[in-house]
Amino acid sequence: MSETTGIVGRLRAAGCVFAEREADLIGAAFPDEADREAAVRRRVTGEPLEYVVGHAAFGEVDVEIGPGCFIPRARAVALVDAADQLVSDPVIAVLDLGCGAGPIAALLARRHPAWQVHASDLDETALAWARRNAETFGFSVHAGSWWSALPDRVCGRLDLVVAHLPYVPSDEVAMLPRDFRDHEDRRTVDGGSDGLDPLRSVTADAIEWLAPDGLLLTQVTHAQRPTAALVAARAELVTETVHDAGPPDDVDEDTVVLALRPWVGGAR
Repeated sequence: MSETTGIVGRLRAAGCVFAEREADLIGAAFPDEADREAAVRRRVTGEPLEYVVGHAAFGEVDVEIGPGCFIPRARAVALVDAADQLVSDPVIAVLDLGCGAGPIAALLARRHPAWQVHASDLDETALAWARRNAETFGFSVHAGSWWSALPDRVCGRLDLVVAHLPYVPSDEVAMLPRDFRDHEDRRTVDGGSDGLDPLRSVTADAIEWLAPDGLLLTQVTHAQRPTAALVAARAELVTETVHDAGPPDDVDEDTVVLALRPWVGGAR
């Protein structure tokens, strides 16, 4: 039995659905046999593959990531796709709000090199990885809670804000896949009683930071969509829904992308 076959068998026995692909990624990341064995042991004990190999794929980019950081979800690529669909200006000011390791900022910067891309987060672990990815992909990183992280010069000037916010209701966090549940900071997924507390916090001040014709993109479940629209309306934001079912192997509820814009003539 080859070493690769043995690794695949161990990963499959540990419950890894895509054992062959994971074995290939581990082999590529760890050519040294001792390092490779240590990596396999980490994975079979339940540590997320992205932490083990030190990077995560997100659309056309691959970002660096490590333990304690929110792992990019494939379904969130729909937010960047929506930005491509809805924004036509060649040069704009963009923000990845609550960026984690910065995969959204990285993908926006890769697809639109002329855009001025910012990213912000509160968590120092995430920020460390975001700064590393910023060097690779060319975006600016700011530390702080939501809008407070940003420099005054961008207030009222953000043409596009992409916010992949926590939206899992507190009593459903326990149902997340074990790899995520046991290793990610709960704050990165727990959205409060109905999953929309982070959206309430962000929309409350959004109109002050968005440009007059600015756009805020976020993602919620289909079930949360009506309440999310009410939350946006209270903040004088008009809601448009962009449907996206997520990847076919996604174990979570289907999600939708919400496009929020200031009311014409709304308070600023």
